[in-house]
Amino acid sequence: MRKIPRQPRSRAMVDALVDAAALTIAEQGLADTTTNHVAARAGVSVGSLYQYFEHKDALVDAVLDRLVRDLMALVDSRLAGLLQAPPEAAAAGLLEAVFDFVQQDPARLELIRHWQQLRGQRALVQLERHMVEACRQYLLLHATEVKLQNLPAALFVIISSTLYTTVHYLSLPRPLLPRDEVIAAQARMIAAYLSA
Repeated sequence: MRKIPRQPRSRAMVDALVDAAALTIAEQGLADTTTNHVAARAGVSVGSLYQYFEHKDALVDAVLDRLVRDLMALVDSRLAGLLQAPPEAAAAGLLEAVFDFVQQDPARLELIRHWQQLRGQRALVQLERHMVEACRQYLLLHATEVKLQNLPAALFVIISSTLYTTVHYLSLPRPLLPRDEVIAAQARMIAAYLSA
């Protein structure tokens, strides 16, 4: 972000620009979204947009940052109700929530479809760290059931493989498998890995 909004009015403008960017991405697609479209939708001049966002990529980064923040909040709230569940049920519950979160919002789905084109490395690292902490909390509660020799390595493998599989599946225009089968297979894989 070019300029940090400090006043309530400028924070409201930045929020309106990020909202407008998400709506424009959802309607027109990522490739056809321009800063002019976003500014017009937000009801501000493109010059006002450029006070806060240097270019389209910076605006897309802000939408992506919001997506990651909302996803982390979803994981936290969903995991709270799954802490006592066995690993396969907990994994399936989290995955269902994540799939719903992405698939119910066209902007999120469009961003996931173009994940490799985005400069979203910072957001991905933030999400991975959050998932490591969430999984660590779950595993601490299940320490007698789950015996892992190398917790950091196990979390890296579980989270990386789950994130990649989920993003890859959601990015396919016409997936070969039904969503429920993918979620069930991932949940079984995680549970099997934790019980090995």
